[in-house]
Amino acid sequence: MIAAIRQRAPRDPFVVFLISAAAIFALYWAVAGRKETIEVPLSVQRSLDDDYSLMTGHQPDARARQKLVDDYVGNELLFREAVQRGMHMTDKTTKQRLIDRVRFMISGAPPEPSEDQLMTWYAGHQDLYRAEPWVSLKHVFFERKPADAAAVLAKLNGGGSVAGDEFWMGHDLSKYGISMLRGMFGESFLDSVEKQPEGKWAGPLRSSRGWHFVEVTARGKDQLLPYTDAREQVKQDYQADQTGTAVRREIARLRQDYAVHVES
Repeated sequence: MIAAIRQRAPRDPFVVFLISAAAIFALYWAVAGRKETIEVPLSVQRSLDDDYSLMTGHQPDARARQKLVDDYVGNELLFREAVQRGMHMTDKTTKQRLIDRVRFMISGAPPEPSEDQLMTWYAGHQDLYRAEPWVSLKHVFFERKPADAAAVLAKLNGGGSVAGDEFWMGHDLSKYGISMLRGMFGESFLDSVEKQPEGKWAGPLRSSRGWHFVEVTARGKDQLLPYTDAREQVKQDYQADQTGTAVRREIARLRQDYAVHVES
């Protein structure tokens, strides 16, 4: 039979077709049937042993070591299945963690900046290191609006004292930033306080917590923080900028290999 095929091979197109089909079929199975390999190198095994020892206080025996390897392989299989299903692209938390890890791999830990670098950054970004305006005030607090509000106000402006209700932050608020006052009492209360002259009681002013009779005792404008006071924030901002610059540079390089289409 083989001899007959050989004799027909040079002149029979059907035999050429069979040989070609068999070769393609064999190549397909060689590629498609090839299994991926999950490597568990000694370095990974040692790491698994170290983690086990840290958690349990002793080295794993043969049975425990086998379970560590089996769990590692199982997790690797699940990870690969997740990647195959595109879950790393659709799960926002997983995707962000991968992005953050790549960012760190690109930029690494930022080097310790010199004082000259920090002071140069501080000088060029002084708008970031300004203390906001502040207000010092005294207030008498009432959970409910008092029926004799006019009498209370007259007594306070006459130099008398009024007890009012207890307030968790006290009744003398010294040098509170406007953002803190806004957060504590609300925007409308802050607007009223900002319009109020110093040294005179006003009220009752409504806040998110109740009713207040207020005397503004001092005000301060926004001002530049001294370098010594702002240094730690300056350092964090400088290093964040250095990291961001390295990441943006790498993104620009990577983008050259991609066509970006924004549907409109």
